[in-house]
Amino acid sequence: MDISKLFFTISNLITINDITFIVNTVVLPNLYVFIFLYIMFEEMGFPMIIPGEFFVFLTGYEIALGKADPIILFCLILLATFIGSSVLYSILSWKGINFIEKYGRYIMMPKSKIEKVQNWFLQNGVRAIILGRWIFGLRIITNIVSGIFRYPYKKFVFLTMFATFFWILFYFILGIFFGKYYTSIISFLSHFNSIVIELVYLTFITSITFLSLHITKKLGERNRPN
Repeated sequence: MDISKLFFTISNLITINDITFIVNTVVLPNLYVFIFLYIMFEEMGFPMIIPGEFFVFLTGYEIALGKADPIILFCLILLATFIGSSVLYSILSWKGINFIEKYGRYIMMPKSKIEKVQNWFLQNGVRAIILGRWIFGLRIITNIVSGIFRYPYKKFVFLTMFATFFWILFYFILGIFFGKYYTSIISFLSHFNSIVIELVYLTFITSITFLSLHITKKLGERNRPN
């Protein structure tokens, strides 16, 4: 059973009524603690059935209703992102590259190719990290790649916080204006969850493919005799 099927199986056990009950009895009464822990663990790489974007969106709705403090919540989400992404980055920067170098050949990533990808990421990390934080399904993958290829930590943190600042604002604004439709969104996600997961998986594979092709093209141009 692959990852997408595993998540689909688990998600099928959770109905829209279950999610609505959890939101009303667990999430909203403990919003500050919940949003901090949820985003932090998600950024650490723990698999979550419901993406953190939804809860940040829901937080915007609570702000619109006057039931939550936007400044406190903003700071909590920013802090959770900093802690979670830093933990995942640190773990993977410690042993990640060694694991890839040792077993990369089994997934068509020999050491020579790893070095080329690493060099490309180190040179283009600014765009990769900022865009990765915004593309649905790639937020955590950005932390993983940054850690494995040991992108400079201070730059990683700065770019992550910079992108996250506007990411939070975006979902807060969405929640403020469209949060009242959150039950409809839950219903949509519950019916199309497998499709969403497959799209995220496809996005990841497509991104890696285009990244490899782009690097190969650039290296070919660089090595072409004048």
